[in-house]
Amino acid sequence: MTILVLNVGSSSVKFAAFARDSDGMREIARGLTARPGSLGHAGEVAAGDLELLSGIIAALEREHGALVAVGHRIVHGGRVFLTPVVVDEANLAAIEAMTPLAPLHQPHNAMAIRAVSRLRPLLRQVACFDTAFHRTQPELHRRLPLPDSYFAEGVERYGFHGLSYAWLVREIGRLRGEVPRRILAYHLGAGASACAILDGRSHDTSMGFSTLDGLMMATRPGSLDPGVLLHLLANGASGEDLTNLLYTRSGLLGVSGTTGDMKALLASSDPSARLAVDMFSRRAAAVGAALVTSLGGLDAVVFTGGIGEHAGEIRTKICDLLGFLGVEIDPQYNRQADARISPDDAAVECWIVRADEERMIAEAVVEHAC
Repeated sequence: MTILVLNVGSSSVKFAAFARDSDGMREIARGLTARPGSLGHAGEVAAGDLELLSGIIAALEREHGALVAVGHRIVHGGRVFLTPVVVDEANLAAIEAMTPLAPLHQPHNAMAIRAVSRLRPLLRQVACFDTAFHRTQPELHRRLPLPDSYFAEGVERYGFHGLSYAWLVREIGRLRGEVPRRILAYHLGAGASACAILDGRSHDTSMGFSTLDGLMMATRPGSLDPGVLLHLLANGASGEDLTNLLYTRSGLLGVSGTTGDMKALLASSDPSARLAVDMFSRRAAAVGAALVTSLGGLDAVVFTGGIGEHAGEIRTKICDLLGFLGVEIDPQYNRQADARISPDDAAVECWIVRADEERMIAEAVVEHAC
């Protein structure tokens, strides 16, 4: 039984394939490739995308046999999708209707569903939503300080990276035997967020209505005084200008002036690179400390994502800033980067969990479509 998992972005396609047999779920392939062009018109698939996905499917089937189902990472499920769903025309229409909530992500996610439908009309597809994990949050944490009519229209804090956090909860339970009651979790990568997890469920999170909020990121600023945007609008900036600034020219790239890649910044001695690293770490710690308020205390800090897993210096900076909460890491454990990185007698445990959103999606496919 071979399952394909697709994560289609604006400029790339990430994929993984899994075989499920008597020994469980085995990863058999993984890849990342650039997309050749832009989206087709609404409801259509561009020829380049169709050719690219056809090639991925054909290569997998030559090597591993026919696919039985495909799982998709969908950024936004809104208030509609609280769990994974088997895709039909009604569900696909609802997914596409949420494009205004995630205009730079949702159309590409939906395109992948339409492309697979064209290529393999009988293949079952399952949509898994990054927002779903956070629907357990109380209304107090989801509301924005705006008139009630906006909340009624769906303007609220949705939260993202939910598939990553769901996997983190499962893995930390496996690694230590049980899930700590109060977790401050960090998904740190090109996109970055923090999540307060209480009894294994999302309780509060740094990302809000959009993927722009919260932590500083590779090219996104995180929390930003809205007065800055009003100032730029008053001085002639267009909506397109602001979209470009906020999604592609800010964050680590904007401060360093050279790159949004954390590995390159950590290797650089340039003062602007060091400033970007320090700002990233400070912001992560400040947001994390605020989230601990929601938890009423702290039992564990858990890192995941490319930066969270591989950048020991960033983990050190964040944990040092959180030291007043009892957070401490062992330098040798941190260098080894193997699961637990706090001293054995630490009041607050610190851990690394290897991200595997694709496996989380594959398991949802098995549950819902196989």
